Amino acid sequence: MWLPNGCIIRDCIEEYANDMEFKYGYKRVATPHITRAELYYKSQHLPAYKDSMFPPMVVEEESEDGSTKVKDEYYLKPMNCPHHHMIYGNSTVSYRQLPMRLAEYGHCYRFEQSGELSGLLRVRSLCMNDAHIYLAEDQVRDEFKKTMEMYQEFYQTFNLKDYSYRLSIRGEEKSYKYQGDDAMWTRAEKILAEVLDELEIPYEVGEGEAAFYGPKLDVQFKNLIGREETVSTIQLDFLSPENFDLKYTGADGSEHRPVIIHRAPLSTHERFISFLIEYYGGAFPTWCSPVQVTIIPVRDEILDYAKQIQSELFAKKVRVEIDDSGDSLNKKIRKCATSKHPNILVLGDREKDNNEVTWRKYGSKEQETISYQKFKEELYRLIEEKV
Repeated sequence: MWLPNGCIIRDCIEEYANDMEFKYGYKRVATPHITRAELYYKSQHLPAYKDSMFPPMVVEEESEDGSTKVKDEYYLKPMNCPHHHMIYGNSTVSYRQLPMRLAEYGHCYRFEQSGELSGLLRVRSLCMNDAHIYLAEDQVRDEFKKTMEMYQEFYQTFNLKDYSYRLSIRGEEKSYKYQGDDAMWTRAEKILAEVLDELEIPYEVGEGEAAFYGPKLDVQFKNLIGREETVSTIQLDFLSPENFDLKYTGADGSEHRPVIIHRAPLSTHERFISFLIEYYGGAFPTWCSPVQVTIIPVRDEILDYAKQIQSELFAKKVRVEIDDSGDSLNKKIRKCATSKHPNILVLGDREKDNNEVTWRKYGSKEQETISYQKFKEELYRLIEEKV
C-alpha cells in the first residue's frame, strides 16, 4: 500500500527511468497481470519457479458446441519476460531492427514465504523496472557496455557510490534448477566475464547464483547494518529464444536466433526505495522529495504573499506547502527540519516588500535572503538537473 508521500517518490523515479530509457533507445510496452499456464510452461517458469508463484486460478469455460466445460489455469505473472518474448515474436524482425529494447514498469506477484518477507526489501506485490533487449550475438558485448553506462548514470544521479559487482554463474554443481545444455552456459558465462574484464570492472564470482536460464551480473549494495542486497541486475539469456522460437532475418536473408539481455537497473520500486530511505536517512533530494518547498509566513499579513508564491510554483508542478498553523516560527522550522523538507522559505515584511525570500536548506546551518526570481531559477535547476 503506497501512501501519498511514498507514491510521489515512486512516480518521480519511474518518470526519471522512462526519460533515461527513451534516451538509450528503449520502447515501452504494457502487458497483463494474468495469463494462462501454458505461457509459463513454455518459458519454463512453472517447472523452475512454481514455489514462488501464487496458486493457479482454475476457470471453467464452455466448449464451442456448448456441451462440455473446459478447465483452464491462470496465473498472476511473477515476471514480465515471457510477455515481452511474445511481443517480439509477434512480427517478423530484421537484423536492421536490432537491438530491439522493450521496457515496462511491470507489476508482478510472487508468493514469497512468510519467513522470507522483509519490509520493502522482499514483498509479494512488486513493480519492476524491467526491460529485455533482443539482439544478435555479435552485438552482446557493445550492448552490455551501453547498459553498464546507463547503470552508472543512474548511480551518479542518486549519488550511490558504495557498491560491488558479482558475476552469478551456474557453478560446478549443476543443479536441476538450471535449464539448457552445458555449451550454452559455457558460452554465456564466457561472454559476461570477458566484457567485465574489457571494462576493467572488478567482480567476485557467485557460484550457484545464476538465473535458471542464464548467468547474470548483480550489483550489490550494503544496507545500514552491513547486509548485502542485490539492487541491480543484468542477465544474459540464450535459452528463452529457443523456448519461444524467436528469430530475426539476417543480412544474408536467412533466419537466425537472437540473444536476450534482461536488465533491471533500479530493481523493484519497493526494494530500491527502501534502500534510498536508508541511504538518504529520509532526506530526499529536492527533485524527488514528497514536499519540495515549505513556505512559512511569520504572521498572517504575509499570507497573501506566501499564497502568491505557492500558486506560481504549483503551476510549474512544484510540490509546495504553506505552514499557516498557530505554532511559533521556531517550532514551524523545527517541524520542517524533523520532516527533512529540503527547502524552507521564511517570509516576513522585508521579503514581501522587496519580493524576496529567506531560504533555509535542509542540512545547512546557513540561510540566505535572495530575490524570489533568483530562488525560482535555482529551484527549477535543482529539479530539472536532479541535483
